[in-house]
Amino acid sequence: MAWYVFALVDAIPSRSAGKGLTGPLSIRRLAGAFVVVERRADVPPVAFGSLKKHQDVVVRLAREVPAILPVRFGTLLEPEHLEEALQERDAEIAEAFDLVRDRVQFTWRLRGGARSRVGLAAVALAKAEDRASGAKRDLPKSGAEYLRRAARAASPAPPAAFRALRSGLAPLTVQQRYQPAARGIPEAIYHLVEKTRVDRYVAAADAISTKSPLLAVTGPFPPFAFAPAIL
Repeated sequence: MAWYVFALVDAIPSRSAGKGLTGPLSIRRLAGAFVVVERRADVPPVAFGSLKKHQDVVVRLAREVPAILPVRFGTLLEPEHLEEALQERDAEIAEAFDLVRDRVQFTWRLRGGARSRVGLAAVALAKAEDRASGAKRDLPKSGAEYLRRAARAASPAPPAAFRALRSGLAPLTVQQRYQPAARGIPEAIYHLVEKTRVDRYVAAADAISTKSPLLAVTGPFPPFAFAPAIL
């Protein structure tokens, strides 16, 4: 029977691993990590109940270990395939653990999926002008310029609506990641925060939300957005 994978952790949980979606959890030592799994014959349905159970397991585990790398919902692998996927990735896993250890995630979104109307209008106008003039994007003049453009495309800058977060929270944030809107996923900014600074972060976040009512924050969560796609 295959293994359904919940997370990679850097230590055995301080309490019993408990129950997964329907059965008991097991802990396997692979590639410099402990892998938290449940025996299953099939992938659970993509339904609210299953998604919530998966998240609840990860949240519970996160309270019992210094570092956790959550694995995406629906990851089901045969034991040999799980071991193969993690082979020779010790260094990558150790680096990921170092990033998230003793840290939690906060998530910022715009209330109701709102976006800056001015920003959207500006984008639409620029596109219309490009079409009308037949403008073409300049080709990069060097390899270095090409790489800079590729990096900007891979890591787009957050829109102006999130600007208030930089000045108010940067000193309390270890790392920030911006997620552009995608199909079924609203745009968001994720902050990685030291557990020892959570109270200060929450106080600063509340002040920002009061001044900028379009911005809404949730958390703390396990570091879902900062876990690499190892599996």
